[in-house]
Amino acid sequence: MRFVWRSIFVLLGLGLGGSAAVAAEQAPVIVSTKPDFPRQTWQLEELWRVGGENDEHIFGLMIDARCDEEGNIYLLDQQLSQVTMVSPEGHYLMELGGEGDGPGECRMPQTFALFPDGTVGLGQRFPGRFIKVNLKNEPMGNVDIGGENSAQTGYTMLTSGRYRGGTLLVSSLRQMPDETGQSRHSHLQRISDTGDVLADFANASAYLDFGKPHFSEREMVAPFIAAHSLGPDGKVYLADRRDEYSIQVWSATGRLEKSITRSFQSPKRPQRTTDRLNALFEEQDRALPFDITWDVEPHDQVIGEIIVTSDNKLVVANSSSTLDLPENIFVRYDVFDASGKWHHELDIQCEADPDQDGLIWLDDSRILLVKGLQMARLTASGNGGSVDGQEDGTEVIEIICCRVVEM
Repeated sequence: MRFVWRSIFVLLGLGLGGSAAVAAEQAPVIVSTKPDFPRQTWQLEELWRVGGENDEHIFGLMIDARCDEEGNIYLLDQQLSQVTMVSPEGHYLMELGGEGDGPGECRMPQTFALFPDGTVGLGQRFPGRFIKVNLKNEPMGNVDIGGENSAQTGYTMLTSGRYRGGTLLVSSLRQMPDETGQSRHSHLQRISDTGDVLADFANASAYLDFGKPHFSEREMVAPFIAAHSLGPDGKVYLADRRDEYSIQVWSATGRLEKSITRSFQSPKRPQRTTDRLNALFEEQDRALPFDITWDVEPHDQVIGEIIVTSDNKLVVANSSSTLDLPENIFVRYDVFDASGKWHHELDIQCEADPDQDGLIWLDDSRILLVKGLQMARLTASGNGGSVDGQEDGTEVIEIICCRVVEM
């Protein structure tokens, strides 16, 4: 349940996708059958918290976070179309961006990036672009996805983006309408500071026929869109298969360096997850001017989340990471060493609700426990309360900054 929001957002906000089409290169495959070392447990110890019912600062839909080299934390609020900057000690510093169509303003940002020139780029979903502001909240121009000619090649939506290790990585959807339907092309790409494509790590294409619209979860959600990450050296990590435990590692220039796999048996989806997906399709059916049919998968995508630590360890959540866990264990990760070998399993102990809350790993080893993160991300996709049986789909957002204590 903790990772279903990724599929849900892509399902409704991104649209159709197929299997990843990647370059056929010879690269080593690192295979593991079991971890080399025993399972570890980390307890989350609170450092400070912001938001919540007793805080003067109220978050709307806080859906993502980053930190800079000084330890300041940036919190993306889609509802307020701004980023809130918080000091390493948890003190409010400033708000950046704001809702509107003028310079330095945006609407419904889906993602954001911290650029090396000290600017913050709020990632507007459509038209796909980063709207940059400096720390005085002065406009610093835009980065249009696809560069200057993007408007001539269809409608481009930005779905995620991040800058790390010299790489600006974006996932996007380009839609090309015709007389009978729409072709859709999903990409995971490195782009320049002007929006031009420097490397294409994975892509997928499909066609939506408006005459007989059928939505297939398998076809809609390309695995690399639901799970990808950036390393501290700018390398790209992505899930290349839906039903197998497989992660590709790419250089920033677009060379496949290796694949990481392990033996895995995917469990059947909890009924609550299936119900949420069907409810999303029902919402889509009511919103469209024509009737649709759909089907959902009996299993979640195997790779649910990829995290790369500052020392190049790979932390992976899979489709069983939140199922059948001991009391007070929120999630169980797989940890791979820098070579790609399965090193150990990692349990995170904290007081949280997997159906409502979520974790965001920061690059400096702190972890944010965000109360209400799952529902915020559902609502940010345009579907919240109607899917989860709540009046408006919102929860009070509270961000708890934690350090990890090894047990």
